[in-house]
This record gives sequence, C-alpha cells and structure tokens, in this order.
Amino acid sequence: MLEIELDAGNQRSIAWIDVNGKCFFPVVFIDGNRNNDNTLESCDENSVQVEIEIRVGENFGNLEDSNCWDLNKFENLNKRKRDCSESVEEGKTEGNSSNFNDAKRRKIVGNEFQSARWPHVRILRGEEKGHLIVKNLFLSGLGMLNHGAKITSIHQCVRTGPLDKARHAMFLKQMDITKIARGDSNTVFAWYATSAKGVESILKHGFGMPGRVPGPQGHGNGIHLSPIQSPLYSAMLSETDENDEKHIILCRVTLGKCEKVEAGSQQSNPSGAEYDSGVDDLKNPKWYVVWYANMNTHVLPECVVSYIPMNLSDRVNGMSNVNWVPHGSNSLIAKLFSNLKSSLPLPKIQELQTLCCAYKEGKMGKDIFMTNLRSIVGDDVLRSAINNIRG
Repeated sequence: MLEIELDAGNQRSIAWIDVNGKCFFPVVFIDGNRNNDNTLESCDENSVQVEIEIRVGENFGNLEDSNCWDLNKFENLNKRKRDCSESVEEGKTEGNSSNFNDAKRRKIVGNEFQSARWPHVRILRGEEKGHLIVKNLFLSGLGMLNHGAKITSIHQCVRTGPLDKARHAMFLKQMDITKIARGDSNTVFAWYATSAKGVESILKHGFGMPGRVPGPQGHGNGIHLSPIQSPLYSAMLSETDENDEKHIILCRVTLGKCEKVEAGSQQSNPSGAEYDSGVDDLKNPKWYVVWYANMNTHVLPECVVSYIPMNLSDRVNGMSNVNWVPHGSNSLIAKLFSNLKSSLPLPKIQELQTLCCAYKEGKMGKDIFMTNLRSIVGDDVLRSAINNIRG
C-alpha cells in the first residue's frame, strides 16, 4: 500500500493489519529520505551533495530571482544523475540489491552528517565553492578590526524533514506575498549573532526571543541583523562558548518596505500598514530589525559560521594582538581599556578591542559605545575600573 501526497508528489509505504489480525508489510519501503527503490534511492536529490551558490556582485542585495540566491541549488545535477544511474547498474550486479542500498545509504548519511555539530545541517568542506564564498564574505566584512579571526567550520542548513520544508515553504510564500504587496520583496542576506545553544534552538524550533540585543540603544523590539557586508556589528553580540568559539548565522531576510527606527525606541510593530521592517538608517543601514511577530516568516537561516576571534597562537604569545588603545581626546577610554584588559579573560578582551576599534573609526556614537562596553564587561567591573582610575 502506498500513500501519495498529491501536492508535493511525496510517497510513503504503509503497513496494515487485516480483520484477522494478520500483519502486512511492504516489500519495498518508500518514505522521504529512506527509500529502497534503486533508482529513487540513488538519485534522490536529498541524498546528493548540495552546494551553496551565492551570486556576489553589485546586485547582491536583490534576491528576487530564486536562481540567484537559492543556497540549496544543485550544481551539475545532470552529471550527478548520470553517476547515479551508473551506480545503480553496478548495484544490480552485486548480488543482494537491498544490502547494497543499505550500505550506500549509510555511507551517504555518514559523509554528510557525521561531524555536524547541530541538527539539520551539514558541514561545508573547505574546497567547496559555498565554503569559500561565505568565508570571504565574513572575513572581508570583519576587516582589520578583527584581524586574525579564524573560521573553524561552516555548516549549511539542509531541509529534509517535514518541519524544515514547511518553514522554507512559508518563507517563500511570505516573500511572494511581500512582492505582490510592495512590488519588491527586498530580500537580502544578513548576519544574526547568537550563542552555541541559540544556534541549536533556532535550527530545531525557529527563532525565539534573543538572549542578547544591542541594549538600550537597540532600534525597537525585534531581532537585529547586520547587512551582509557588515558582520562586525553582529559579531560583537555573539557569545563565546566553552571552546572560545563564536557563532553567527547567515540568513535570508525579507525586509519589504523599511522604516527608520530611532535608537532606544520601544517600537514593536510597523508604525503603519505601509511598512514591514525597520532599519537604523534608510540610506546606509547598520541594522535590520525584524519584528518579533515576523521573525519566523521573514527570516530563514542558511549557514552557521563558527570562528575564533584570534588565532590560538596569539593566546600563547599573550596580548600581542591587543595592540590598539584609544588615545588623544578619549584619554578616559584609553585608561579604561588598559585597566580592563588586565582583569578580563581573553575572549572579553577581543570583544573590547573590536568595540574600541569600531568606535575609533566612527562607526558608532559614544552612547552606543558605552552601552556595548557595559554589556561586555558588566557594570560591577566597569564601576571598579573607573574607581581605580580616579584613585
């Protein structure tokens, strides 16, 4: 007996018990990713290696054409199908085809997911095109402000389960709705910072209330994401785990029509029916704000980038990479930096250095700088440092 989903074409084998209590089981099992039919098993698109393809250029932010931004697009699929057919023919000549398919399935699953840290992802290998693109985007966005940052892994989201597929379909549907309403869905890539536990929760259950936001200077009550070219801002909000790693999620975001939201605003929804999301600056945004009510329909995770802010060798060499201190008119901040770096663990010092560099380059105001400073070091430590400076 076979159940067929007419909308998607998915098939599932069904076992049953007759009126006499006799059990009947299908000879061939077909169920999504688990499929013992030779042709379907070998050529299932969910089983082949998927690769990221991101078109980077002047129109990177314009993602209306799904062929340009679909991170799960298969490359050279025709070639792989031919390889699949050849494997099927070989399998037919090797005795028991069922055993062959079981072994092959285990091999595929093992290669894809055996080292994945989180659910519903696979590791992008260093030689894959997607890995290189995401790595370059991230490191170039950090620039010299976090020189020496080392990417430890990049995980790509895969959508093989029914819930993951439903979330993906919901995002695409929302993008279509926004495009019809606004003329342009304004779908972009953006970075979202969280902790290791936060990554796992998002991949399992979707977005929830964030554990860390830009503080009182946040632009409304929503999740804050930084533009694709500016991962630095989100990186400052990410939390270091027990392995000294930080994690940041590359997402697709449907912004629709944006409105400016002032720093410190308590706005929780669009101010009018003509708006969909918020930004801190309409011309040169540093933050995209997706309201909490929309976070699981307008934001779709694509990749998780894990990195260490400084090379391990820098830890052995002490503070060789902490070589900039604010000076001149910011003498109080310079003294604070010198005082704090002697009492903070290395990951906190790295965050403090990044924050000071951003402030030095004029990428944030003094109020935002102080808010982030308090968030990094804590009020008690900051108060103690100020008292030490004042004597």
